[in-house]
Amino acid sequence: MEALSIYPNIYKHRNPREDDLHKIIRENYLQVIADKELADITLPFHIKREFRKYIKCGILAHGFARFNCKLCNKDKLVAFSCKGRTICPSCSGRRMADTAKHLVENVIPKVPIRQWVLSMPYKHRFLLSRDSKFLSRILAVCHRAISSFYTKKAKAKGLVNPKVGAISIIQRFGGALNLNIHFHSLFMDGVYYENEYGGQCFFEIIPTDQDILDLVVKIKKRINRCLDKREQFETSCENNELDTLKSQSVLNLVSTNQRPELIGKMYQSQFEEFAGKKCAYLDGFSLHANVKIPMNNRSALEKLCRYVARGAIPKERVTFERNQVLLKLKTPYSDGTTHLKFTPEQFIRRIIALIPPPRQNFIRYYGVFGARHRNRKEITSKVAEQKKKTKKKVYRTPWAELLKRVFKYEVDYCDSCGGKLQLIASITSPVACRKILNHLGLDSEMTEASRPRGPPPGDLFDSSFEDVNQEYNW
Repeated sequence: MEALSIYPNIYKHRNPREDDLHKIIRENYLQVIADKELADITLPFHIKREFRKYIKCGILAHGFARFNCKLCNKDKLVAFSCKGRTICPSCSGRRMADTAKHLVENVIPKVPIRQWVLSMPYKHRFLLSRDSKFLSRILAVCHRAISSFYTKKAKAKGLVNPKVGAISIIQRFGGALNLNIHFHSLFMDGVYYENEYGGQCFFEIIPTDQDILDLVVKIKKRINRCLDKREQFETSCENNELDTLKSQSVLNLVSTNQRPELIGKMYQSQFEEFAGKKCAYLDGFSLHANVKIPMNNRSALEKLCRYVARGAIPKERVTFERNQVLLKLKTPYSDGTTHLKFTPEQFIRRIIALIPPPRQNFIRYYGVFGARHRNRKEITSKVAEQKKKTKKKVYRTPWAELLKRVFKYEVDYCDSCGGKLQLIASITSPVACRKILNHLGLDSEMTEASRPRGPPPGDLFDSSFEDVNQEYNW
C-alpha cells in the first residue's frame, strides 16, 4: 500500500496524448503540410519545427529528467518540454507565469498601473503580421502618443523632468483563434519627476474619457501616416501561401469566402461600436484604458500580467468530436454563438497563421523601464518585494517554483516522505528511456504523427508525392 502524501496538492504528470488538441494536431498536421507540398507550396521551416516539437512535448519516451529522494530512495521522472511559443498550452503557460513573476518582482515599482489596449483595422493587422519592422514602428507610435499625454499633463502641473514607463506585449490572436495583432501596454498611471533634492518621486495622473478620444484620433492619424510612407516606398508585395492563410485568419475565414460554422446562433445581430468608460472607437481603431491596478494590490497586478502574456490556444476550450473540431468561445457573440466548428484541416491552417516568425520579441520595454535609461536601476529598485541578490543570475525561473507560485504544487519535494528531490540524471537516449520506462511499468511508446493519406490510385498518381515521402522518411 502506497503512503499518503503529506502535501494536499500533488502534482500529477500530464498525459498529452489524452488531450483533444494533441490528437487533432498529431493526426492531421502532416496531411496539411503534404497537401501544400503536392501543390508546390513550401511552408517555412519554423512552422514545421513548431509542430514537430509540440508532438514530443511532455512525452517521457522522448527524454526526461530523473530526480531522487535521499530519504526514501524513490524516483520521480519529469518529461522534457518543447519551449514552443504558440501551439503548446503547457509551455505557453510556463512562459506566461515566468513573465508575470519577472515583471512584478523585478521591473514594475509600487505605483498604480493602467492597461492600454490598442486594436486596429483588418488591413493594418495583416501588414503587422508580415512585416516586423512596420510592427515596431507602429508600436513606437502608440507608445509616443500615450507617453506624450502623461508628459504634457505633468508639465502643466509644473513637475520637473517627468518620466514615463511602459511595458508593451504583442498579442497575435483573437478569441476565435483568428489572427488579430493588437497591443497590451502596461503604463505607470503617472510620471516620475525630480524633486528639489534631486530624488525621484511619483505623481499620479488619471486620464478622462475625452483624453482617450483625443488619443485615438492622434494615434489613427500617425499610424495612417506611417502606412502611407510604407506603401510609397514598397510597391511590390509577395503573394505566397502563408500570406493567404494570414489574410483568411484576419477576416475570420476558413477558406476564400467561407466562415466557420456557428454553433448556438439565434439571430443576425447588428454591428455595434465598441463603447464604455475610458474607451474610444474610430474607423476600426479602438483604445481601451479602463483597467487600473492600485499600487498596493500586487496580486491583482500579477494576474493582469499573466492575462496579457497568456498563450494563444486554450486546450480546455478545444474538443474533437466526430472528426470535427469545436472551439468554445471565451465570450459568446451577441447573436448567441457559443462555439465555432472547423474541420481538422481548417483548424491546422488557422494555427499556422498564428505562429510568429522566429526571433521576434513579444515584450518591449519603454521609457524608464528601457534597458538603457539612466534612471532604470533607481526606479525598478522600488519594487514591493525586493529579494536578496544571488551570485548566480538565473535566466529563467525554475518550473517547480512557478508551479508552487501559481498552483501551490510542491513539485521539488517527494510525494511520499516530503524529502527534497535532487536531479541525478537527464536521460535523452531513446534506448535508455525505453528500458527505464519498461522497468517502471510506464508507457514507453514514442509519439509519432499520423502519416498523410496517399494520392488516388491509377492515372491520378502524382510523382511529387514520392518527394514528400523522401523528405519525411516514410
